[in-house]
Amino acid sequence: MTIATADAARRTQSVAAFSFDVFDTFLLRACTTPDGVFERTYELSGISETHPNASENFVQHRVHAEARARKAAKDRCGSAEIRIADIYCYFPFRLFGLHRDRLDDLAAAEFHAELELCRVNPDMLRQYADMKGAGHRVGFISDTYWSSGQLSRLLRTCSPGLTWDFLYASCDHGSSKSEALFAKYLAEQRIDAAKSFHVGDSEDADIKGARRHGIRPRYFPQASAQFASKLQRETTLFELLCPARPSRLDHGSRTLRRMVAAQSPEKSAGFHLGLTVLGPVMVGFDAFIEERRARLARTGRRVAVGFLGRDGFLPHRVWREMHGDTAAYVEINRRVSLIGSATTLTPLIELPGKVLEIDAPAFADVLKVLPPKVARFFARYPGGIAPGQELADALPDLMNADEVAVIAAGMRKRLLAYLRLSIPGFDSCTDLVLADLGYSASVQKAMRSILDQEGLNIRLHGAYLLSRDDAFDDIADGDTAEGLISDLVVTPHIKQTMLGNVAVLEQVCCSGQGSVRDYRGSDVLREIDPRPADQRSLPAKFNPAQSPS
Repeated sequence: MTIATADAARRTQSVAAFSFDVFDTFLLRACTTPDGVFERTYELSGISETHPNASENFVQHRVHAEARARKAAKDRCGSAEIRIADIYCYFPFRLFGLHRDRLDDLAAAEFHAELELCRVNPDMLRQYADMKGAGHRVGFISDTYWSSGQLSRLLRTCSPGLTWDFLYASCDHGSSKSEALFAKYLAEQRIDAAKSFHVGDSEDADIKGARRHGIRPRYFPQASAQFASKLQRETTLFELLCPARPSRLDHGSRTLRRMVAAQSPEKSAGFHLGLTVLGPVMVGFDAFIEERRARLARTGRRVAVGFLGRDGFLPHRVWREMHGDTAAYVEINRRVSLIGSATTLTPLIELPGKVLEIDAPAFADVLKVLPPKVARFFARYPGGIAPGQELADALPDLMNADEVAVIAAGMRKRLLAYLRLSIPGFDSCTDLVLADLGYSASVQKAMRSILDQEGLNIRLHGAYLLSRDDAFDDIADGDTAEGLISDLVVTPHIKQTMLGNVAVLEQVCCSGQGSVRDYRGSDVLREIDPRPADQRSLPAKFNPAQSPS
């Protein structure tokens, strides 16, 4: 026998039994918090049909009813342990238009909500199987108002074929784990406490309770204090932004986030933000883009997807992880699309008006021409550097329509050549989904004009993370634009606040390279990135595949 085998044998002999807490340990709920079960009960009971805006009222009254039932039980018999029927005895039936003979119906609806929302924790199931396979006695000890029979049904619904050696529900014994339930378990099962383990998520009931009786505990925390605080802020914001919507039934998104965060050894601030906040947002955005692509493809159309650089860099990386190389990363910004779409001088006037200062070489670099009148304009300024707004004001007298047409045609030619090299089958596609963080579809609108001028009948569909929906009214017929976070998700005033603080999101999502200024075949010609070095390095903390140039 090897030393490792001998050690394993000794560990096996030192274990008499292994017990698991049930809720939030062995079973996880597909809702943000445990009272999400009550939100689903509200729907299953039919109360949502007669009182459609009373979800939160129902949940809070359900919480209050349990508190009152536990206090009454504590006053009556010294223990706060109760059953589900005891809770609904204190529920305000009349408030929701119900008779008290509906008590059993409400209790049944809540149990069905548990059946719907509970999922077995795969990590706990593996531990359970390992202990069972090693010949140890394994079972469950739970503080709950569900009886052992109800717990049995719930466990086997979540994990068909599951067996156990013991199962203790506190309501069946009138005592919790913090009181005498552990002692009862040890005595009835004739288990040596020093050779038993208990796994749970409650520091008081599972950890301190087990230690008090000599059982060795293993802590299964739900979330770190830092992450829990972040989740609470999310809940508060959701309730403020969407007061009439159920806030807890998220199909298990938060539970999954907690599980992943708990397993990650990485501790850097950037990784933690990406794991707990940015990652879930990007995955949701990815699903939104794919749903829009699939919706178009179902009609038999040939659909391509392009992520607009630079802000589309991180969303495109997520897409590649999820769907492979089925979408292109195309560097098109507002400037090159406006130049390419120009049929009058107006778009060109807008560009210098947005910069503080500009000189003749910069003007020529952007527009590829330097008309004599424009050159003389710059010559009047010290060092040849003019205020951007003064150039914008003067441009109508410095350039004519023919010069604008030449500039626009040149940019369209180079841009379309770049797109044909970047998007396979570009000319044969019927629809192009443009994915971007947002906001007003200015690039999409300019691209519509470019395609129309070049006779390309490709419909454009904007898929944006954040959208200024009042800017979409002039989207061309046949084209579409939609935001994941639209003005129907949050109010326009809230959206304005979000957009006013969106710079950090843009910095995290964008590439570490300068913005596009022109094209040479498939090569992108970029500006020098004006951002400070610390800002240029920020994307690399979230996008390890890139580094600032």
